[in-house]
Amino acid sequence: MDALKVLSIVLVVLHVADAAVIPCTWTQFRLRDLNEESIMLLEKMGATMPLRCLEDGWRALPDDVFLNAQNEDLAVVALETLRGVDRIFKNDQTSVTWDRETLGLFKNIISSRQVENLQKCVGEDASQSAVGSLSAGSSAGQLKSYFEELEEKLRVKVSSMPTKCQLQRTLAAKTHNLLETMTGPFPFQCLDDIPVEIRSPTWALQSNNSKQDVGATKAVYKILMRVSSLMENDGFPRSWDADKLVKFQLIVDRQIEESECIMRIKTQKEEDDFPARDAALTDYFDKLEKLLKEKEFSVCGWEVVRRELLSVLQFILVEKSNNFW
Repeated sequence: MDALKVLSIVLVVLHVADAAVIPCTWTQFRLRDLNEESIMLLEKMGATMPLRCLEDGWRALPDDVFLNAQNEDLAVVALETLRGVDRIFKNDQTSVTWDRETLGLFKNIISSRQVENLQKCVGEDASQSAVGSLSAGSSAGQLKSYFEELEEKLRVKVSSMPTKCQLQRTLAAKTHNLLETMTGPFPFQCLDDIPVEIRSPTWALQSNNSKQDVGATKAVYKILMRVSSLMENDGFPRSWDADKLVKFQLIVDRQIEESECIMRIKTQKEEDDFPARDAALTDYFDKLEKLLKEKEFSVCGWEVVRRELLSVLQFILVEKSNNFW
């Protein structure tokens, strides 16, 4: 199922490459290159289409939809196509076996670079007017209908599949490894910047019995959320490996997306100790954010934060070993 969707989108993106003739500086120099990069990432992220998916009834994109677009506004046709791809890939992908780093890069190129820049090229008012008056027989209208049908079919398929409400050990370990290896050892000159008043509340991750497991697991999810928030700040040290930093952020965000179900696990009110754990973690991460700001996002400020996060992630890997799959 998932590979067939990839094939359909590959054909879409491949055809859109022809829209680089749109009279706009950005499309003339960047749209085709980004489409070629998108196609490469799509082909790389998954394996060959499983034979069992051939009978799933996916409707292929009409071959002539772009050939018939010559008399229409190509910018609107291209924008509608990329918007459709963007919407499809904003759906849940926890059930697929694609390479997550490649998937993250693909989604970033489609959403943050192609859609946004083509929108600027077309102009907000012009695109809204054109898209709002799409006719069913126009190429843009056919594309809109095609992607709506594809998205609905995908939603039905995904909702019928079982999911695991657990953290993945391989992802947690990879997160720790990327953070550890994106630069060298803790700088000697930053030792004086380690604040004695900031100590990670490791008790918030511990559980003495099965009744406490839910609260401790929710605490891990809270940590991932706060780590993601911390890493949204700018001014990272230049000595950090930029590629590993991006991969680290993508994997953290993937873990958040895939383990969101953890926060919906219900417990008896008298057994719910997550609020106390949540309060301790909130205080801890608030102090880390305050430190970063006070240090004006300096190298030592970031290194202290990295040191703390490495300690927390290592504790999670050891203490929460039974909660991974």
